Amino acid sequence: MIAELKTFLVAAQLESFAATAETVGLTQSAVSAQIKRLELEFGYPLFHRTGRAVQLSKAGLIAIDRANEIINLFENMKEIHREDKISGTIKVGVISTAYSSLLAPAMSNFLHQFKDVFFSIRVDISLELLQKLETKEIDLAIIVKPPFGLIPDMEWIPLVSQPYVLVMHEKIADTGWKDILNTYPLIRYASRSFGGSVISNFLKIHQISPNDATETEAIDLILDMVSRENGVAIIPSCQELSKYDNLKQISIPEMRENREIGIMILRTRRANLVSQFVSCIHSS
Repeated sequence: MIAELKTFLVAAQLESFAATAETVGLTQSAVSAQIKRLELEFGYPLFHRTGRAVQLSKAGLIAIDRANEIINLFENMKEIHREDKISGTIKVGVISTAYSSLLAPAMSNFLHQFKDVFFSIRVDISLELLQKLETKEIDLAIIVKPPFGLIPDMEWIPLVSQPYVLVMHEKIADTGWKDILNTYPLIRYASRSFGGSVISNFLKIHQISPNDATETEAIDLILDMVSRENGVAIIPSCQELSKYDNLKQISIPEMRENREIGIMILRTRRANLVSQFVSCIHSS
């Protein structure tokens, strides 16, 4: 019936079965037979016939819009299969602490479903990734929420909220976070990162000037140094902490601000492929 409707639309435009036959590659009698089948099915004439000339009937004029709707719906049905054939490249920026806990599981689930997708991954600090997103070097970024608010045309999708904790070797007695920071060297979480700047501001507000041993944005390195008794650290409570049996953490009640991790994406980059992957991260 779709073939007949397509023939009807051509005939309606040309108002000639002979010209229609030439256009669609059928004989004139085949075109006439297709139109007749439609008329018998619908129960009304689509054309007035006068000798070799044809003219749309009143019902035929109305049927044009309906026929177009039906054919468009039919064509859209083909997209159901095509959605399973999604392919392309997704350029993702991610902070190091979100790679294994957030990005890797989502990528694995996505690639099981869409095997023709290629991922280009860039690991960096949040500020650098935000700049790369602005210049469209990446499609989306899994970062710490910026302290200065959202940039116009960007969309923030929250994923995880992590409280900041004081981490120390198990040998150190819990004498209170202020006393510990004033006693032991600080392995500082890089102050130029969004999370590190929160910590630096907190220490300034509380007038604490610890003895910095080193500064890095790599939380794995911070935890390794703390486990080797090189100092203590304030970091977000994250999955990496579970890797170390000789570490303990204490809460800092006065530090009410959490590290918020989420997806930052340009609204203009929300293509079908990227949107599907964003949904996958959110549900993983």
